Amino acid sequence: MSLQFIIGSSGAGKSYFAYERVIRESMEHPERNYYIIVPEQFTMQTQKTLVEMHPGKGILNIDILSFERLAYRVFEETGGDNRKVLEDTGKSMVLQKMVQQHRKELAYLGSQMNKPGYLDEVKSLVSEFMQYDIREDNLAEMKEKAKDQPLLEMKLKDVGILYQSFREFLKGHYMTGEEVMDVLLKQLPFSEKLKGAEFLFDGFTGFTPIQVNVLRELLVIADRISVTVTMDEREDAFSPGKPYQLFFMSKQMIRTLAGLSRDLEDPVYLKPSGQSRFAQAPALQFLEKNIFRYRKGVYAEEQQEIKIFTAPSPLEEMREAARRMSELVRTCGYRYGEIAVITGNLEEYARLAAQVFEEADIPYFIDEKHSIMMNPFVEYLRAAMEMAVQDFLMRVFSVISDAGCQKLPENRLISWRITCWRWESGDIRNGLKNGFVYTEEWKRRRYRN
Repeated sequence: MSLQFIIGSSGAGKSYFAYERVIRESMEHPERNYYIIVPEQFTMQTQKTLVEMHPGKGILNIDILSFERLAYRVFEETGGDNRKVLEDTGKSMVLQKMVQQHRKELAYLGSQMNKPGYLDEVKSLVSEFMQYDIREDNLAEMKEKAKDQPLLEMKLKDVGILYQSFREFLKGHYMTGEEVMDVLLKQLPFSEKLKGAEFLFDGFTGFTPIQVNVLRELLVIADRISVTVTMDEREDAFSPGKPYQLFFMSKQMIRTLAGLSRDLEDPVYLKPSGQSRFAQAPALQFLEKNIFRYRKGVYAEEQQEIKIFTAPSPLEEMREAARRMSELVRTCGYRYGEIAVITGNLEEYARLAAQVFEEADIPYFIDEKHSIMMNPFVEYLRAAMEMAVQDFLMRVFSVISDAGCQKLPENRLISWRITCWRWESGDIRNGLKNGFVYTEEWKRRRYRN
């Protein structure tokens, strides 16, 4: 029924305060259910933190979920939609089919969809439309406003055709991950487990319109909802703010959620204390309080927490970072798992980080997604099927050789590569750009000396 905000700057201890309160109340009321909702990528870490903080080292009536896992938890209890959930690969396949069916109607996108990466961009756009509950009338309104920009109007028209056909294809058969929230919204009133429960939403900078609708329904059936908000405690939390201000998104979230409930509890304002993240690092705490602010502050004391160095190349940067990491582990008692390297250009630095960390014998994990098409075994399978279809085209045969997935003894593997090299050399020497094909039956002949 009630809504409360827990407000504090970064590192002030918002999550610690909220988790501690949830643990204490869960022990006092074991019959009540407590739900901590965090972004999908934080669920495991939050579970670990709660278990470590709990005096009994276990959480029986506390669930740590994301929005999507909350939906499936409700579906397990109440039933739900029987439609299959369409993942990203399925979305791409459906959109490709829609492009083929409506290519003549797509004045701009029809000729662009064959370009690498274009389909993924359209898929992301369609996913955002569904996430933010964009309907056909909203798109029509956008096109009306873009009449003085012909190219934009043309693109919006094409996107509208694909979006409408995509939704019609899914109707009655599939649903996307974004539509799971719509189904959850319909099933929430029937959940007995959530009635009278307490919710904590932690780690969010804002909510999509569909998530706001879920929160509106939860306020009806839950006993209390708490939301942590990252914002300087000296700010006016309920003022509108302006887009260029540092905490505009936080203020916007507070105003949106505050409009959902009349039973609004007094906010909890947390100031940095001895348990805050930067308690032992005064220079970092000063930086957090003054960075991107319209005030002039100077830290006059000596400090060793913030250091800046320059390097002639990204490779030298990574080598210096590896050297300092090794020094922290050897002399200061740190562990490699407690150190992070943050970069704004992961594409360039990921390769260098792997090279340097392996040279320095530093264990590492690079947080990046790899395309399945970059897997050698996938290339091997694709080339094997294409070789059968294209009658042993030389170019495809070379891909199989380069993939290196043949299970051959070392001497046979060397012979295989030499044979491919000879064929490829003969192919180039004979001037056959597209390769030569084998249409006759292969026979093994024996020769006598």
